[in-house]
Amino acid sequence: MRYEQDGYPTIDLASPALQALAGQARAEIAALAYPARSWVDRHASAGEEGCDVAIVGGGQSALGLAFGLQRAGVPNTLCLSAAAPGEAGPWQTYARMATLRTPKDLVGLEFGLPNLGFRRWYEVQFGAQAWDALGRIARVHWAAYLDWYAAVTDAKIRHRTNVEKIRPIAGGFALALNGPGGPHTLNARRVVLATGFEGSGGWDVPDHIKNNLPQHAFAHSNGPIAVEQVAGKRVAVLGHGASAFDNAAWALANGATRVDLCFRRAKLPEINPHRWAEQAGFLDHFYDLPDALRWQLGVAFRRMDQPPTANGVAAATAYANFAAHPGRDWLSVAVAGNEIRIDTPKGALVADFLICATGLATDLARRPELDLVRDQIALWADRYTPPPALAHAGLGASPYLGPDFEFLERRPGAAPYLKHLFCFSYAAMASHGGQCTSISGHKFALPRLVRGVARSLFLEQADMLMPSLEAFDEREILLPGPSA
Repeated sequence: MRYEQDGYPTIDLASPALQALAGQARAEIAALAYPARSWVDRHASAGEEGCDVAIVGGGQSALGLAFGLQRAGVPNTLCLSAAAPGEAGPWQTYARMATLRTPKDLVGLEFGLPNLGFRRWYEVQFGAQAWDALGRIARVHWAAYLDWYAAVTDAKIRHRTNVEKIRPIAGGFALALNGPGGPHTLNARRVVLATGFEGSGGWDVPDHIKNNLPQHAFAHSNGPIAVEQVAGKRVAVLGHGASAFDNAAWALANGATRVDLCFRRAKLPEINPHRWAEQAGFLDHFYDLPDALRWQLGVAFRRMDQPPTANGVAAATAYANFAAHPGRDWLSVAVAGNEIRIDTPKGALVADFLICATGLATDLARRPELDLVRDQIALWADRYTPPPALAHAGLGASPYLGPDFEFLERRPGAAPYLKHLFCFSYAAMASHGGQCTSISGHKFALPRLVRGVARSLFLEQADMLMPSLEAFDEREILLPGPSA
């Protein structure tokens, strides 16, 4: 498969260089596989399909978790991806930025194996000097790397499969699936929700926009937008973050006659608190902080917010028909003849199409797969009451997770199965910091999750240890019998 993006070298996963690297990576995996045998006892019901760990998702976190569990002796895992092959995550679908927003020297998915890491993958194709000269990783290159990674690690993925409901049963969960073969059920002892940003609830369009305009007149920046919706049109973008500028530049590159980007703040933020957070202590031990400090940090991150990327701003402002409007929130929108009227504190604007770069809502009620368990899940609002000055609805609606990303019970003893259901999505940020959905945090977050899932399985079958040991009869030496 070939991966192409304007301005960047084309990637061919069948190239001799990548095929050779795949062989070297597999050799590293095999050389460091000890102890290699699986130790997990399968509890799936006789005659029914089952796995030890079902991973809901097929993107970077799901792939890393599947490989980590394989190295931990838990190979019977299955990734359930709603996307088609090659389309998991945002990279080949709704992402419109040219490059990743995280530093290029990120590590974590390779679990300490250099030939499985992105840097080595890049260098074997373009050379060490090209790596040194690289500023940020091209979006399509990251997509190509993830597909290569999935193949090298032998990830088991079921594509185009939606997880519609998660139902607790004896020994685990029954997952109601809908895929190419129609509705069916999968039993799993453990379930991990590796559902990215959307896993916290869903992308959010303000009510006064979606309730006052026809659906064809607006879109969220993190959703599908056809070129025909912006070509030859006046486009207005609401938001100041990276996706706002990325979408503005994309619209202009695809023929928009004008783009007006509006945001509430008096000026763009310039300091990125997430760069400060990229330190081993914070990434590895955020969970160990007291609740009050975790909450305070969570509020501070949201109030400081991230600035847009420098290359995103440069791409948009390079167009003469682009304008940014600080302090111009959209107070109301309405169809006025053949155009859309937008009222702002600094006067009205008109547009033909709107793009809402307005982030996401933290609301587990938007996740239908959790319908059967949601009411039992503890939220931060159930466990911590902040001072009034630090009130934050989004943090309060976030699940209050355990040390291994497991859901906890709202009422102790009412839903013991929740400790076998793990949340590795944006919804985990309030409890574990920003590493769950950030590539730069995988080095610390993935091993914690792998250990937690494996520990849970191991302790559940602890009563089998003594019988297994007593039945063990593999002889290492054979003593000679008595002489005649």
